[in-house]
Amino acid sequence: MSKSVIDANIEVHTRMVARYDREEPHFRTENQEKIRARLKLLRESVPGGRLLDVGCGTGFIIHLAADIFDEIHGVDITPAMMARVRTDNGNITLHESRAEKMPFPDASFDAVTAYSFADHVEDLGALLSEVARVLKPGGVFYADLIPHRQFWRALNELKSTDPSSFSDIIAPEAAMVTENDRKVEEQFGIEAETFRRAEPGKESGGIDPFELRDTALRSGFKSCETTYDWYLGQGAVMHGQSFADSAVIEAYLRRTLPLTNHLFKYVYVHAVR
Repeated sequence: MSKSVIDANIEVHTRMVARYDREEPHFRTENQEKIRARLKLLRESVPGGRLLDVGCGTGFIIHLAADIFDEIHGVDITPAMMARVRTDNGNITLHESRAEKMPFPDASFDAVTAYSFADHVEDLGALLSEVARVLKPGGVFYADLIPHRQFWRALNELKSTDPSSFSDIIAPEAAMVTENDRKVEEQFGIEAETFRRAEPGKESGGIDPFELRDTALRSGFKSCETTYDWYLGQGAVMHGQSFADSAVIEAYLRRTLPLTNHLFKYVYVHAVR
């Protein structure tokens, strides 16, 4: 990351840290259960129990994985975020470092994770190459909550539409693009430009899963699978109707891929070294 992006991320996350765990949607129970299940599958897919979490923040992945992996290392550039990570169980070590140049020897880890992090990086190729370097042969990189370009671009196209015409499902998603930086400025005193600079992946229109896969294969990975996740309005269906209804809709949208891929907000990645 360039110095301007690093500085922006440190400022943004230092100012937001006190409310981060309470307000970020990925800390909701249903998402934590989903990610914990994926971490268990990740552990089953690798031979050893040494995990590195890149862009660890306040410890979302670390806390979910603490009893799944034997040894966990977390990397971040914001000390205020890492100060929130619980390390009392003794198998967690934190490092203040850039993700593109980490202080580990080659082939150090069985698994590497990066959650809600890819959009904060300018050069995904540099990140993927560094992750490949520190992974053992056969190790796995699991990255999640990656903003999906087709969905993000669809939201951007709504900027010229009268928001009063949006449904209760569309309105908050559209506001995420048109109003989020202004709201952050009002709530946390972070300049809108600084907030945008901290998320180059979103500012560039989201991340294309096919480009991401190709970049991973060029960066030293033997295989890379990308999967769409969290369809538009899924949380509203879960809490306004039922989890069963949510599952039925998700199954239908997956059966009708690729025509429905623009309705999925995020992508997650499983790449084998």
